[in-house]
Amino acid sequence: MQISLQKINQQPNQQLIVEESIQLDELVDEVLGLERIEPVQVEAVFQNVGSRLYHGEVKESTQAVLTCSRCLTGYTVPLQAEWSERFTDEESRAIDSEEEIVHLVEAQTIDLDPYIREALLLTIPFAPLCMEDCKGLCSVCGANKNVRECSCMTERIDPRLAALQDLFKE
Repeated sequence: MQISLQKINQQPNQQLIVEESIQLDELVDEVLGLERIEPVQVEAVFQNVGSRLYHGEVKESTQAVLTCSRCLTGYTVPLQAEWSERFTDEESRAIDSEEEIVHLVEAQTIDLDPYIREALLLTIPFAPLCMEDCKGLCSVCGANKNVRECSCMTERIDPRLAALQDLFKE
């Protein structure tokens, strides 16, 4: 998604609103547990805040199919992010400090794709769960415990205490 500084400057006291749909299909190969991602709906609002400084506020949303980290089933989840950044085309105004970050724009267009991608990546859970109380898979037979209970013995005995088990056999 490209934002032209010239279009922002044509509206000095007004906002430039750009809405676009962006494909980020390459994330499926890069993010573990991401099966599919719908096109990202992006709404960017930019304004010239004076002395060659541009402020942008962006909202993005999409739907993704993730693989549950416990039961390995796919489920759909909405992903949404909001962020804002400042940009300038004047090298002396570019600031990178703890208080304020102003990104330098080399050409007369702001490329928002890396920022959109980063914000979306931060919304994807590290260990996705289809539901908070997901029971996962049986470690013996592999059955999905959310769908049906199995009769497998999954009780684990500490090998150091296994000899004590013989005392209780009759």
